[in-house]
Parts: sequence; C-alpha cells; structure tokens
Amino acid sequence: MRFMMRKYLLILGIPSIVLLFLPYTGGVSPWATVSSGSWRGILSLLGGPFFLSIPILIAQARMLLKRPFSKGERATYRLLACAALAAGLAFLGILWKSSDILGILIWCIPYAAAVGMMILSARKLNPEEATTVALQAAWLPNAIWCAISFWGSWQTGAYLAAFTIVLYAVEITLSMRGKNAAGFS
Repeated sequence: MRFMMRKYLLILGIPSIVLLFLPYTGGVSPWATVSSGSWRGILSLLGGPFFLSIPILIAQARMLLKRPFSKGERATYRLLACAALAAGLAFLGILWKSSDILGILIWCIPYAAAVGMMILSARKLNPEEATTVALQAAWLPNAIWCAISFWGSWQTGAYLAAFTIVLYAVEITLSMRGKNAAGFS
C-alpha cells in the first residue's frame, strides 16, 4: 500500500516540472525569469526556486525504487535547498527596503516553517526522506509567496504551482507522521 501511495505521489508530481515552462502571471514562466536577459534581477529570485522540482522528482523516484542516495547526492540536494532559501533571503531584503510589512510577513512565515521542517526532518527521518523533505520544504516558501502575491492574475503555471503546494504539503506531512509513513523502509 505504501509503495502505491509513493508511486501515485510521484506521478502527481510531474506537473511541478511542466509548470516551469508555462506562464505563471503576466505571460512569464519561471523558465523565462532565469533564461531571458530582460527578466533578470528580482524575477529570477522568484523563478529560480521553482527549479527545485527537478531534483525533488529525481529524489522521489530514487526513494520509490528504494535506492539510497550517496553522500555526495545528499549534499548536493541540501545545497540546492539552501540556495533556494538564500534566493528568498535576497528577495526578503528587497521587501525590507520597500517597507512592505505584509510582504515580509507573507514571506517570513512559510520561510520559518520551511527551515523548521528541514531541521526536524534531519533529526527524525532517514537520510533519503529527510533530503527529499528538505527540497520540498525549500520549494514551498517561494511558491506560497508567489501564489499570494500574484493572486488574481494567475495563469496555467500558477494553478499547477498551487496544486504542487498542496501535494508537497501532503508529502511532507506523510513523511513527518512517522519514519515509515511515506513508504520508505
């Protein structure tokens, strides 16, 4: 049963890759924010963390196949998670300068929760599951901030991101419920 649950969650995670190339708001996709010279700067800080969905899907597939991660792979994934959170810190600095208190709160609450999940998962879960939770937790603050900030002007990518927010929250919850709750023995 747990194997089937993990398999379904992996299949449901595929839209998180597709959303990278679909317009999120204003006709701009996460891919456009990081690949086009005209969108560099603030938007690349917002678009970049969405690319964690690629290593997340790889990590989930490895867990489904019950293949342990090498130390180098775990370190790389954790470094990517920290880089996504660092992009958030840079963006938080921009919000701080503009004195956007609501924007700061919208960003800080999920950011603090993500850091807490990363720390707790490292203590509670096996290394593979903790690494996957760290990637998912690092993906969430940026996605939540974008979902709230761009509310009302969502396009296809934003709807897929909202679906992925719920999916990752469910997966993190299943993982944190118990050592084997998400199907990795």
